[in-house]
Formats: sequence, C-alpha cells, structure tokens
Amino acid sequence: MKFPTILLFVCWRLAGADTTYDLAVYGATPAGIASAVVAAREGHNVVLIEPTPYLGGLLTGGLSYTDFRTHESVTGFFREYMNRVVTYYRETYGPDSPQVRDCFEGAHAEPHVSAAVLAKLIAEQKSITVRKGWKLAQARRAGKRLVSAAFATEERSRTVSARYWIDGTYEGDLAAAAKVPYRLGRESTRVYGERFAGVLFFDQGKILPGSTGEGDDRVQCSNYRVIMTNRPELRLPVPQPGSYRRGEFTHLLPYFTSGKIREVYSEDHSGILRLQRIANGKSDMNDIKQAPIRLALAGENQDWPEGDWATRDRIAQRHLDYAMGLIYFLQNDAEVPPAIRAKALEWGLAKDEFTDHQHLPTALYVREGRRIEGLYTFTEHDTQPAPGSVRTPLRKDSIAIGDYSLNSHGHRPPAPLYPTLVEGDFAFSTTPFQIPYGVIVPKGVSNLWVPVAVSASHVGYSALRLEPTWTALGHAAGLAAHLSLKRRFSVPALQRMLHAHRQSTTYVSDVPPDSADSAIVQWAGLQGYFSDIVDYRTAVLEPLRKRHGLQYSFAFPLHEVGLKQPLDARLQKLWQGRLPCSATVQASTRGEFLRRAYVACAAQAPW
Repeated sequence: MKFPTILLFVCWRLAGADTTYDLAVYGATPAGIASAVVAAREGHNVVLIEPTPYLGGLLTGGLSYTDFRTHESVTGFFREYMNRVVTYYRETYGPDSPQVRDCFEGAHAEPHVSAAVLAKLIAEQKSITVRKGWKLAQARRAGKRLVSAAFATEERSRTVSARYWIDGTYEGDLAAAAKVPYRLGRESTRVYGERFAGVLFFDQGKILPGSTGEGDDRVQCSNYRVIMTNRPELRLPVPQPGSYRRGEFTHLLPYFTSGKIREVYSEDHSGILRLQRIANGKSDMNDIKQAPIRLALAGENQDWPEGDWATRDRIAQRHLDYAMGLIYFLQNDAEVPPAIRAKALEWGLAKDEFTDHQHLPTALYVREGRRIEGLYTFTEHDTQPAPGSVRTPLRKDSIAIGDYSLNSHGHRPPAPLYPTLVEGDFAFSTTPFQIPYGVIVPKGVSNLWVPVAVSASHVGYSALRLEPTWTALGHAAGLAAHLSLKRRFSVPALQRMLHAHRQSTTYVSDVPPDSADSAIVQWAGLQGYFSDIVDYRTAVLEPLRKRHGLQYSFAFPLHEVGLKQPLDARLQKLWQGRLPCSATVQASTRGEFLRRAYVACAAQAPW
C-alpha cells in the first residue's frame, strides 16, 4: 500500500525525524568522511552519521602506520589528508623537525593528529551535519530506492531521510539493512579460479598439502593496533586487564629459554609485536603473521559482521583484554626472563593518546566484514598482469587505483596438521591495479554506494582492504552522489571530476597528480594507451626497490609514461588505432601525441 507523501512526512516527524538531506553517509571512516566532504564541497546538504563516539575509524582508533606499497598509488582525498598531516607537523615542530621526517609524508600520523586533521576537514564544510553515537536500527526502501533509516541514540529513536546514501562502514551495515545481497566468508577455488581461495595453508611462498580450496563462512581475523611509546615522559604502564588469562601466554616461555625469541618488538618478523614507528617516538604495534603468538585472535571474531552491538562490544573487549594481557605478561610475569621483560618494559601506553579511553585504542581492526554483491566483483585476477602486458587488465570504468599485495592474516588458529601456521594466512605479490566503478554499486538499490564493504571475492578484497584504497572509493562515491543529485551522472563524467580532484584511475609512476599533464595522462590510461607501452616480450621486471620498512617501495617499475620520449612507429600505430574519435594525430614525442589526442577527442566533448 502506498501512503500519501504528507502522511509519510508526519510519521517520520513523530518518530523523531531529522532533516531531509541530499546525502546521508553512515560510517565516519576515512572513506565515509571523504564521501561527505567532497559532496559538501559541491554544495550539497550532507549528514555524516557515526555509531561510535569517534570520527575517523581505524585511522584515529589505532591504525597509524598506514598500509600501501608505493606513494604513487595514494592520490585524491587521502593524499590531501596526508598533506595536511605534514603541514600540521611542519607548523607545530618546524620544517626540518624529526616529526616531519617520521610522519613519512603524512602516512604515519599519531592518532590525535589524524583526528584533528579529519575533524578540520569536516568542520570546513558548513553543510555537513555530524551525528555521533547514532546506531543504525532499520532501513526503509521504496522499490529500489533507500528512503530513510532509523537510528537508536541515547535520547530516543531518530529517523533520517535522504535522496542518496553511502555506506562507509567496515561491515556493510547500511547495505545489509537495505537488503542488499552480500557475501560472508570465503569462496572456493571453483568460483573464480583463484589460487588463494578457500581453505589454505601457505608458507614461504608455497601452497601446502591439506589446502582444499573449499569455501566456508570463516572471517579474516582482527586485532587492535596498540599505540605505544618509548619516551619516558609520555610512557604509561600497561595495566593488567580485568579478565587476564595468564595461561594463554605461558607457551611462550620455552621460546625465551631456548633463545628462539630474543625480541619482543621488532620491525621484521623476528619478534612478537610488529614495531611500526610513527611520529613523536611512538609505534603502532601490530600483529606479526606466523609469529609464535599472535596479536590477532584467529576465529574469535566470527560473529562480528552479523552481530548486534552487544555482540560486537563483547568481541571487541575480548580482543582488547587479550592484547593488553599479552603485553602485561611480557612486561611483568616472573617466569619471563629478565632480559625479555626489560625489553618489553621499554615501551608503554602513550599518555597523550586516547585520553578519554584509558589510553587504549578505540577501534578494533576489522580487516573484513560483509562484501556486497555489486555490478562488478573484484578478484585475484584483477591484481595480476594481463596476458601480453606488464599491467593489470584494463578497466575503462576505473574510478581508483590500488597497490598492495594479496594479504590475509588468516581465519583459524594452528592445528595439529601445521602446528605453527594459522590457516588462511597468505601474502602474494600484485601489480598496481585499477578498481572498476561497479564494485561500489550494489545490486538492487539504485541510490546507494558502498565504498568499503565493496563487491569482491575474499582474495580480491585482501588487496583492497586498506584505508587509502577505501578512501579513494569513498571519494568516488561522494562525487557520484553529487553528479546524481545534479542529474549529470555518467562514469566518464565521474572520472573527469576525479581527475580534476587529483585522483588517479590508472597507476602511473612518472606523472604525479599535481602535474599539468595529469588529467591528460589519466584519460589516456582509460583508453588503454599504456597497456602495451612496454613490450612485455623484452621487458625485465626489476625487484622493487625498498623505500621504508617492510612494505614501502619506490615506484613500481615499468609503469612510466615517458612523456618526453620519442614516439616510435609501433606506439604511433597502436595509439592512433585507439583514438576514441576520428581525428588523426601526428607527434614526435609521447607527450605531444597524448596532449593533441586529448584536445581532439576529450577536452571539448563529454567522454
């Protein structure tokens, strides 16, 4: 039965309805914040709704050593955030200060700095209304459109209506409430032909016997990223948690006495906690894959994605108690060798972080929740070179890029078959990849975008599940909402706006987003001009040159454009054949050809 519009409006007001917005964003993760800010900058009335008391998700809740492989892959809104981090440290401590150096071009910010930077980005947009502590209760659809959503607050139930919606949550909560179909767990190897799908035992680059490849409902493990410091004036002792379970950690003792473990905190894989240094003498301590004891609790977050808030609170508290219990054990247990205890005590909680949360991290690192079924499903194959090319398959509807390995921290704890391996743990190399628009567009709902719980296989998602990548997709979602509100949406129009916003849709190593040629080069990338710019038959892929730590490298090789290079006959013929218009372009260099092609085919007409 259809109700008159005026009656619906009255019902919403009686339920505690909020203003009707152009765009409602649920989940103030960096991706959600990017969506809200870029839409507001285009003049729209936006509400940003966050179920917790904190804005910024993992970026302000503990994850401060941001994961990506090369700086060339970080563009758009996340690069703007990073630039503002650098500005903060430069203005606060001086341009040549250790803080500027240690923030690693803005990628390694302290949580309170990230919170301040993101809060300012939001506050600058007066058309953004922020609602914190509003937990989603229900979503209401009218046909294929999401019309309104009800939220539980400390005061009463509130209802929000909006023309367009974005789900910025890590779990895909709004999409699920709107009855979007989604996936949980792992596909089998038979679904997409992925090598790392399903039940898997992986070690030293090899898939081991016992790997069945069968799919299941298992969820990748979670952990807290614990911010610690070795600065005496900032260091606080790690308290014994209320539910301390000493027996969980005593199996470590033989490793200490035998000398197999000599380090507590290490920047490589030799210790117990991953030492990841950020600015001001702090570290974002993380899980070490395949360590004798893990900061992550494989299998104990199984109920998180579909759990209610009480369930999630219980799981989060268990993970926090475990993390603090592990550190407390290493620092205080009488059976831990004194030398190990002394090393463990060199680091403590930072008294200037999480000051309203007992200096403990506020966000559980949820590596994977629901994954929507969208118009395109991103898989392992999207991250590997296409046949006959050094690049990944061309995606002409690309809206973002990514550059990280296929990486899962595992699903089930060690078992007798492989007593030292977490089942489902894998890491495998990729080539920088494009991300199609269809991954953020759910099936069945016409006015919703989902930039975090995107449409991907479990294996494909393992390369996407990073804040810079999610944020790039959130940036695209915000602009897609803007264009839809203006009734001008098309994928080419969205791509053109993204390029104007200095977000890349094709990975290029030698033309940065702030270059005068960037938009031209990005357009050319979408036409396929760079798929065979390198002759794969004679190309030699050099090893990545390490830049910093374990995961950061200099630009990925064989991905330059070489604008000043002469245009040889082979490329002239290939590029002329790919012109999306009837023009004939003659040029002596690659750059001249691309500039003239852009003017002839793109600059004066919609794509």
